[in-house]
Amino acid sequence: MKQAEEFLKEIGFSVSDEVENLPPLLEEGGGKFELHKKIESRAVYLLGIREHGAKELKSKLLTKFPETPELLAEYQEVSGFVASVVDDVLQRCQANNWQSDERYIEQSVRNWAAKGSGPIKIRQKLSAASDRSDLISAYLDWDDSEWLELALDVLLKKYGESNLPSERKEQAKRMRFLQSRGFSSEIIWKAFRK
Repeated sequence: MKQAEEFLKEIGFSVSDEVENLPPLLEEGGGKFELHKKIESRAVYLLGIREHGAKELKSKLLTKFPETPELLAEYQEVSGFVASVVDDVLQRCQANNWQSDERYIEQSVRNWAAKGSGPIKIRQKLSAASDRSDLISAYLDWDDSEWLELALDVLLKKYGESNLPSERKEQAKRMRFLQSRGFSSEIIWKAFRK
């Protein structure tokens, strides 16, 4: 690890305090070190495919590396060992800026809004992937007129028009459609009153 830090300093890259204060890697050559590297490798692989929220990434890693009695016996560890290794890997990924909840949330809001999802649906999806409700709220803090414009665009794309239909049955159908897309009832009513 020292050689890597020296090399980075030679090329002008400063090692941040966050990285220096991380728990040290396990000793090389041991089985615990191998498990740590496997989990880190999987995390980097998943992050290479697409951005992930910390909560989502942790869940995927724990699913891929379940803590079985055999595994605990092999490493002579107690319950919670794999979860602590996964937490260490997540800290390392965040310190190296491989994983960022802010970057994930920003990108996801932009992508899901572009696909026609409303704020309720986007918040629900983001809450499943990240515990950062403050960031979720910040990135979903659009003006009502922007959400209204998006709802009208979704109606236009689906039905070819965004006007209030004359039949009550058709009106209810379109309202349910917008509701399923995650738009609030306020925005839905405004969309048909424009």
